[in-house]
Amino acid sequence: MAITKTKFINYIRCPRYAALDEIKQNELEADVSLDMYKKEEQAKVLSELYGIMVDENGESLIDGKDIQLETLMPYYNQIEELAIRQVKKQLGGNPIPNINEPNQESFDFNKDGVKYLCYVDIYNENKNGFDIIEVKGTTSKKFLELGPTIQKEKQSIFTKNDKGIYCLKEEENVNIEEEMPMAKYYEYKKKLSDKYHDCGRYVYDLLVQRMIIEGYLKENNQKDKIDKVKYYLAVLNSNYVFGGNYNEKLEPVYEPDEDGNEIILFFDLTKLTKELMDNIELDRERVHEYLIKMDISKCDLGIHCEHKKNTKCAFLDICFYNIVPKHNSVLNYVDNHLGFKDQDGNKYTNFELINMGKVNMIDIDDNLLTRKNNQIQKEVLIKGVPHLNKQKIKDSLVELKYPLYHLDFETFPCPLPRYKGEKCYTQSVFQFSLHIEMDDGVCDKENDHYEFLASNHDDLREEIVKRLCEYIDINKGTIIAYNHQFEKGRLSELAEIFPQYKKELLKMRDMSYDLLYIIKNNAGLYKELGYSEEEIKEFNYYHSDLNGSFSIKKVLPIFAPELNYNNLDVTNGTDALVTYATFPKLSQEEITIKHKALLEYCKQDTWAMVIILKNIKKLIK
Repeated sequence: MAITKTKFINYIRCPRYAALDEIKQNELEADVSLDMYKKEEQAKVLSELYGIMVDENGESLIDGKDIQLETLMPYYNQIEELAIRQVKKQLGGNPIPNINEPNQESFDFNKDGVKYLCYVDIYNENKNGFDIIEVKGTTSKKFLELGPTIQKEKQSIFTKNDKGIYCLKEEENVNIEEEMPMAKYYEYKKKLSDKYHDCGRYVYDLLVQRMIIEGYLKENNQKDKIDKVKYYLAVLNSNYVFGGNYNEKLEPVYEPDEDGNEIILFFDLTKLTKELMDNIELDRERVHEYLIKMDISKCDLGIHCEHKKNTKCAFLDICFYNIVPKHNSVLNYVDNHLGFKDQDGNKYTNFELINMGKVNMIDIDDNLLTRKNNQIQKEVLIKGVPHLNKQKIKDSLVELKYPLYHLDFETFPCPLPRYKGEKCYTQSVFQFSLHIEMDDGVCDKENDHYEFLASNHDDLREEIVKRLCEYIDINKGTIIAYNHQFEKGRLSELAEIFPQYKKELLKMRDMSYDLLYIIKNNAGLYKELGYSEEEIKEFNYYHSDLNGSFSIKKVLPIFAPELNYNNLDVTNGTDALVTYATFPKLSQEEITIKHKALLEYCKQDTWAMVIILKNIKKLIK
């Protein structure tokens, strides 16, 4: 059979993946068509794009991966076109583009009866040899921030060379010790060899490419070319700011910005991948062993499952079935990813405990629950009574000044900036809902509701700002949001883009208050209110039905079971994003229907906040 790059990356997860993928020994002579490969790669690209759509706290802005995310594929294809342009400009040569082209460059080699196959995003011939450029829909931020914070300044292990290409500092003879301890440098560099790290997985992707390409060159008596191949990642520049220029088709023109930033950046990983070639050969041998054994029996769970990540194993539910309960398992302990330490200092990961048979919250010994909130979770589950700190909630409510403006934004995190002043993946606001509670409990769902929704993809951001300034009196009151760092971030961005409204928007940002401060906690707030170091970290409220999550979808049914998103046409963030994204393709009649559905969805979010707050107040009376 032929194993593609994507299959290889999945097969190395664990001994049973290949067997669960229903590969049979008699299929070892099968090949992989270009169409099959394209489907695999598209699914992988969508997974990566999905993973980037997070807020400032790293929380996903989308409720679940959905096939409708293919809406984003045209943007990814455009990223590849921009990368081709930048290759010509910066690297020179004769680049051959991606798998959408019939002459897509591919490499393969055979080893022990298995063919290893990869197609290349960009193959670039030059006078010395050729370049392999993998195009990724991610941004440069995660790479440039890879490094320690020294004296409150972030130091990166990467630097830009005289060609404008990023590489590891050790490759440019940088005096690293002037910037950070060498031990720290190598600590962060090591993360690049971790296939499950946010940066390392991109390196591993390119490493598999290199393994296959070198195998091809050796098999075809071209070993002399191995050291003439350069390996790059092409990513979006997180610092690029769109200047607002469009072509005759009204499409954005991504010229260098005012600071000279190009929208595409290259990371040269040639030397790093060479260092890791021995590692990838060991992985290849392991994959081959898995294919021979085809062992479908259960194996230990672990980091390779990538639980709760967009890159999670496709067979996660199968491996979890009848082992890990869906509700109140050890994985639902807050901060469980930090592990659990006993009194002797022995640390256990969440998956180590599961593999030991400790799968439920109540299975975990008390001496391992050193975090107070984990103790609260277990106690609530055992006693069947919610945890409630009435005094903390009462004190937090004093902070609220009426009127209360319950605000929620819907945004489109476009991979490429669409409007002037935006960056790649800017959370571009296209809708808001606002319920105004004039006094305690005085708020009507219909009469005290205000909203705005863009009906097309024109730049209507200033109209959104004007409406906010019209509805919100910045001289009094409190703006309530759920996980308000997101709304605060959007207000700050709009303030920079529209300086004429900067005073009003920054005032709105500063008068915002998070509903989670009341329900969950906020250490800074409660420290100011005079609570002890232990109390400031404790939950204000916890119910077993939360299942370790304080998302509004978990909280709402507890406080307001009558509000049901399932009855709406738009039920979650995925639906909202995709619905807005499809506006240009819809008829006016379809837009009217979708417009109404989006308005109802966003309206429910802010009304939910009104009702949740109302019911919290009832709890503490």
